[in-house]
Amino acid sequence: MSLKDLKHNAVALDTHPLKPVSFTQSTNTFVSWLSGAGFLINSRGTVIMIDPVISMDKVKPNTVEIGLHLRVPLPIEAKNVPHIDAVLYTHGDSDHVGKQTPRTLAKKNSLFYGTLPVIKNLESLGVQVKQTKTINIGETFKIGQIEITTTPAEHPWQEKNPTKYGDPWGPKDCCGFLIKTEDGTIWCTGDTRLLPEHLQVTGIDVLLLDVSRDDEYHLGPDAATIANKLSDAHLIPYHYGTYDTNIEALNGNPMEVAQSISEWERRLHVLAPGEKFWLGAKEHSDKKY
Repeated sequence: MSLKDLKHNAVALDTHPLKPVSFTQSTNTFVSWLSGAGFLINSRGTVIMIDPVISMDKVKPNTVEIGLHLRVPLPIEAKNVPHIDAVLYTHGDSDHVGKQTPRTLAKKNSLFYGTLPVIKNLESLGVQVKQTKTINIGETFKIGQIEITTTPAEHPWQEKNPTKYGDPWGPKDCCGFLIKTEDGTIWCTGDTRLLPEHLQVTGIDVLLLDVSRDDEYHLGPDAATIANKLSDAHLIPYHYGTYDTNIEALNGNPMEVAQSISEWERRLHVLAPGEKFWLGAKEHSDKKY
């Protein structure tokens, strides 16, 4: 399938299964899309995930833990992850946290980082307090040799119907992650409207780009705005092609955004789930694993 074949609600490219070697010592840094809004980063052996939802429903076939039917297989299930140092959560929505994945990854001795609502949710799911770290906006911390700084996000989608969905996420409840590795800097904005602070960010090598069609509580058309501001960054899209659902927030189209992005043919990398993007490499995509 070519990029031009991707349509609204199109299935993501064919999954590349992630094998155990993907979680071991590496001489460089790679990013791998886990499907949905999730990512794996292995930086010279330090392994982290962002918003992984990678466990299957125990009863319904081909259905992920949050009750959505998969359009493509997961590249790896949480139960098969051999090693992970930390899991980072941008916010507490179910398509970013899941129900079973935190419990399963906790058994791998992982640490979990998130804002206060996320940590409360994790602990309610059974993750031990000693494995959780509450983070604030603008805070910097290290995992191995990786330095991570949280960036602001605004995602109060519950305001559509607070009676049904509860209190909207506040400014301290959601975040993005600026991830500095020896091989380059990766930025995940998280689910957010475009904020003035976002346009002050510089020095990004890889931008994890939310291409959600929900332009009220996600970047929407501003995904191109932030991509063009970071004109040297490579772009890896998410929030598309994973779930068989009518939820607009999950049904983006990278090619709709691409038309408004400068040099998109060079910069936009529509990865298959599990496919690796290597930072600083002449050939960014690696088909070996």
